[in-house]
Amino acid sequence: MRAGSLLFLIILVSVLTLFFSGCVEEQASDVQSNEVISEPQAIEADAIVYIDKYEFHPYSTTISPGDTVTWINNDSVAFIIKGNLVGGDSFQSPTLRINDTFSYTFEDVGTYKYELVTHPWTKGGLIVVE
Repeated sequence: MRAGSLLFLIILVSVLTLFFSGCVEEQASDVQSNEVISEPQAIEADAIVYIDKYEFHPYSTTISPGDTVTWINNDSVAFIIKGNLVGGDSFQSPTLRINDTFSYTFEDVGTYKYELVTHPWTKGGLIVVE
């Protein structure tokens, strides 16, 4: 093997090693950050829905007209929530990263279906306003 080819191979292996070691460290730090328990937030809402492991908890929430629902992202993935009342109001959150919240006040009676727009294959949720 020529000296130039050997040097190129050594540099390539070194660069790849540094690249992948950085990825592993970043993934490890993400896992650690998910384990940190943050201080409870003071949230003014009539109902709270948590996003955890790509699911809404609780799946269905019943409220009264004028009530506010707050979603809290407890997952390590960013989400956008979109929902609508058939033939009526619709809403969409901004991108919610870990511990971010989104609130919406429901005025019209009916059943609102909502989902994670960024992950449409996941199970959506329901808000029933009565």
